[in-house]
Amino acid sequence: MGSVWVVTGPIGGGKSTVCSLLEGCGATVMDADAMVHRLIARHAAVHEGLRALFGDAIFDRSGKPDRSRIARRVFEEPPLLGKLEALLHPFVLEELAEKAADWRGRESGLLAVEVVLWFQQQDEPFPVDGTLLVWAPRETLVTRVTGRSGLAPEEVGRRLDSQGDWDRWTGRADRVLNSDCDLAELERRVRALWPVMAGDGG
Repeated sequence: MGSVWVVTGPIGGGKSTVCSLLEGCGATVMDADAMVHRLIARHAAVHEGLRALFGDAIFDRSGKPDRSRIARRVFEEPPLLGKLEALLHPFVLEELAEKAADWRGRESGLLAVEVVLWFQQQDEPFPVDGTLLVWAPRETLVTRVTGRSGLAPEEVGRRLDSQGDWDRWTGRADRVLNSDCDLAELERRVRALWPVMAGDGG
C-alpha cells in the first residue's frame, strides 16, 4: 500500500526544502499552497467569495485577485483570515483527500503532502500514515522569512502568531524535524526518516 505523510510547520520552517529532499529520495510531493494559488487565480466560486469578503479592491485591472493585496488585508484585519480559510480550505482539502485515497491504493511509494495548517483543523481532514512537523526556533524562522521576503520582523511575527502555537503541535506530530542546521545535515536527517515515511520500517 502506498504511504501518505503530511509535512507541516510554520512559515520559514523549511517544509519546501524538506519536501524537495524527500522528492530526491523518491517521494512524490503535493503542495496545498500551490492549490490555493490555483484556486485564487482561476476558480469562479472562489472569486465570488473573495469579492464578498474583500470587495473589488483586491482585484487587479485584468479582474484577477491580487494575492499580495489579500495578504495585507488579512494580516491587517485578523478576523478576515479565518473567513478566507473557511472559503478556501474545503476546496483544497477535498482535492487532497481524493488524491491521498488514490495514492494509498497503490502498491508502494510515498506521497508527501505539504499542508501548513494541518494541526489547526478541528478534525483530521483525511486519513494519512503520518505527520512530519518541520520546525525551527522562532528567531530562525523570523530571520529566514525576513531575508527572503523583505517583510519587517514584526510583520513576520504577526504571521507566525496567526498560524498558532507550533510548540504545542510537536506533541501531536508523529515525527518532528528540527531544520535549524545546514543543508547537508538536513539532508542526513531527512534520509534517516525516509524508511519510516516510505513504509520500509522504523
